[in-house]
Amino acid sequence: MIPDFNIEKVDISELKKHPRNYREHPNDQLNHIIDSISKNGLYKNIVIAKDGTILAGHGVVEALKKMGVSSVPVIRLNVLPDDTEAIKVLIGDNEISRLGEINDIELTALLKELKDKDVANLMGTGYDEMMLANLVMVSRHQNEIKDFNEAAEWVGVGGFIKSSKNFFIVVNFREESDKVAFFELLKQDYSPKLKSIWFPDKQNEDPSSLKVE
Repeated sequence: MIPDFNIEKVDISELKKHPRNYREHPNDQLNHIIDSISKNGLYKNIVIAKDGTILAGHGVVEALKKMGVSSVPVIRLNVLPDDTEAIKVLIGDNEISRLGEINDIELTALLKELKDKDVANLMGTGYDEMMLANLVMVSRHQNEIKDFNEAAEWVGVGGFIKSSKNFFIVVNFREESDKVAFFELLKQDYSPKLKSIWFPDKQNEDPSSLKVE
């Protein structure tokens, strides 16, 4: 049986970030959430403990605050923030979706369809042109997409130099601080909006200078 719950409207200032929430929400993600809410409304539930501590929807609440929203609908569970069930909701909201299997070919086709109609359509999906080119590069067969330049061309992103000597590496980070530390190791300037870099700098394109250990 599914437990009963009531949706209530509360002042957004009453909502508190869970002290054990381990996910950060950088501005580029919040901008996608804001775009989605602005166009489609609030279709994802915000779940809170009985004292107003957020269990699910931290990013949504941050986005709503940036939008200047004063009151929001929430589902209030009859649990304290440190109860076992509360912690499970906190983790499950972040992690259960990771168990789903993604068909990257279908995803790239959908994103390209949106982008071809208008590049602004990518806002609200969690992707931009460079991220789509990255996904194409790592998901399409080499017979179809040989290098990043071809991936960029497939997406329709210009400004890349055709060369069979380019190397492309995707690096994933668990936290923003890990990304900052990585850029410090490379001695590269970092910005939260940065999606890709040339290493070494673009003016030095001799692949013999690359060293991977």
